[in-house]
Amino acid sequence: MANNGDKAVAPDAVAYNAVINAYGWSDQKGKSSKCAGILRRMIEASDSGKNILATPDVITCNSILNACAFDQADTEEEHAEIMRIAIETLETFQRRIPKFGYPDHATFAQVLLAISRHMPQGDKRDEMAEATFWQCCRAGHVHSTVISSLQQALSWSLFSEVMASALKSGEGEKVVYDMSLFPRKWTRHAHQRFRTQSSKASRKRDRGFQVTKQTLSKRANKSRDAQ
Repeated sequence: MANNGDKAVAPDAVAYNAVINAYGWSDQKGKSSKCAGILRRMIEASDSGKNILATPDVITCNSILNACAFDQADTEEEHAEIMRIAIETLETFQRRIPKFGYPDHATFAQVLLAISRHMPQGDKRDEMAEATFWQCCRAGHVHSTVISSLQQALSWSLFSEVMASALKSGEGEKVVYDMSLFPRKWTRHAHQRFRTQSSKASRKRDRGFQVTKQTLSKRANKSRDAQ
C-alpha cells in the first residue's frame, strides 16, 4: 500500500491481475510461485477487510494457471511443485465460489495444459486429465480450447475413446471433431460459433473443479456422471 499525502492508495484486483498476467507472459522461471504469493496477498487483504477491492476473480485464477502451464522446470521436483500450485489454486477458487467467481472454459483448458507440460506420460497423467475433462463436461464449459489441451494431455487411444463419435480424424492426422455430437449440457456455458472444429496449437510449444484424489474415480463412474 502506497501513501500519497494523507491518502492511502490500495491496489485492486485489476492491478493485481495485471501483475500476475505479466508474470504469466514472461520467461521468468518460478513465475507460478510468484503468482501464488500474490494470490495469498489478495486473499489476506480481502478476508481481513483491509482491501475488499483486492478480492480475486476468475481472471486471477486463469492468469495463475497460465503461469503454471508455461512455467519452466528442469527437474521432476520442480514439475511436481508447479502442479501442486496449479491444483491448490483450483481448489482455492472452487472453495470460494461464488465469491471469487466461477471457473470457465479457459480455466479447464489451462489445467489440462499444465498437466500435459508438467506430468510425465502414463496412467496417472491420463487419469488426472480425464478427470479434469469430465468436470469440465459437468460444468458445461467444453470448448475448442479445452479439446486442444485435452489432446495434448491424453494418450491418443484415450483421447479417441473420450471423444468417441465426435472425433472425425485418425491418429497422425489433423484433429477434426464435431462438437454438435456432444451432449448439449457439456457445452451449455461455452460460447462457440462453430460446431465443427480442428485442433489449434497452444501459443507456446510443449516438450490440473477440484483436481483431487476424490476426482480420480473409476473411468466408468466418471463417464456415467458426465452423461
